[in-house]
Amino acid sequence: MSSYERTALQAVIGQKLDGQFQKLLSEYERPIQQKLFDLKRKCAEAEKLSPDLALKDTVALRQSDDLEYLYTCAEQDLNDKIQVHDFTNKSLQAAQLQHGYVGTGSDKSVVQAVLILLVMVFGEALLNAAFFSNAHMVAGPAAALLTSFLISITNVAASACAGFFVGRYMNYGSNALGGNDAHFTKKRTKAKYQFFGFIALMVFFHVTVGLVRAQESIEAVSHSPLAYLQMLQTPEAIFLILMGGCMSVIAFHKGIHSFDCPYPELGRLQRAEAAAKDDVQDALEYYQDEITNYFEDAEKEIESPLKSQKKTVDQFNKAVSSCQESRRQLEQSVRDAETHCRGELADLITTYRCIAGEDQEVPFEALQRMVSFEKYLDVEIPAFRSPPEIASHKSELLLEKNRAVNRLTNIFQNATHTFGGKS
Repeated sequence: MSSYERTALQAVIGQKLDGQFQKLLSEYERPIQQKLFDLKRKCAEAEKLSPDLALKDTVALRQSDDLEYLYTCAEQDLNDKIQVHDFTNKSLQAAQLQHGYVGTGSDKSVVQAVLILLVMVFGEALLNAAFFSNAHMVAGPAAALLTSFLISITNVAASACAGFFVGRYMNYGSNALGGNDAHFTKKRTKAKYQFFGFIALMVFFHVTVGLVRAQESIEAVSHSPLAYLQMLQTPEAIFLILMGGCMSVIAFHKGIHSFDCPYPELGRLQRAEAAAKDDVQDALEYYQDEITNYFEDAEKEIESPLKSQKKTVDQFNKAVSSCQESRRQLEQSVRDAETHCRGELADLITTYRCIAGEDQEVPFEALQRMVSFEKYLDVEIPAFRSPPEIASHKSELLLEKNRAVNRLTNIFQNATHTFGGKS
């Protein structure tokens, strides 16, 4: 074969090889282009979901108005209530000084005192019923219990009432300034006569109960020296008298100390002072609760847009994840296409060179330069976005809340110091 014919053959082979090469590239590029189109479509959809994370802080503007109004109301309200407490406290101190009373206004549990008296009533009633039932002076245990209950409740109720209405006045004004004034001595004298009358009445009552047991009669008993002697010879009658007397003493003491201040006329002032003190604490707690509720509402106002933004960010990141997955699939397709295309191109070149009478291997570097789909990987993928941090906003609210509580505390302390006392 002449050199001219060889040159002509190589030209024809080169043209056919170039045509086969372009066809081979086109076959492998079409799937890659389709995947590239899908990737760009997903990226465009993700960009449409890109969230605006600029949070409008409207809470600070509202704080300057609402909290200032709250502080103004708290200052006026606390000043009024602390002034009332200071007045009631000074009135109580003046009354204690006037009457020479140094006792404290400890809280009286009326319910507890009533329960103790009821236990005494039922305890005495059970003991009396046992003795009356043994004497066979009643129809049965139920009748004995009813009779004993009436005796017991009469004893306890009368003694407690005497303690409350009489016992508290027996030392009335004895330590007061001018304790010998007619105002004090008259009430002390009256209370002492009433006490002696009460003692005589209760002695008669308990002796009658003893005679009921000794004479074994609930309808009528006789009071005479002989009847008293007979009663003294009946142990159960003596026991009834002693037990009833003990219950009377305890009930009398409870009547003095358990329902009000042991010293008359001071209980009302003590209750007024305690109520005024409670009003101060209630007002302080009310405004503390108002501050707490205010910042809870502010936190909800912040959480609502943050939750909405978090939902948008989650949707955007999900779309970005889909883009990343498509990008990985595209890259894998590119690598696979390059590998297979280079292999087929190498076979094609070898075949045509054999036809042309050339026996040379195709360099790998030449195949890499000839077959490369890297341009299809030059796609910008949206970056992941982080959801807004609610912790930073909550920390700012917590600082504002602490400042508000401290200011309320300062208002309370200033009001307390203004009136020269502790509430």
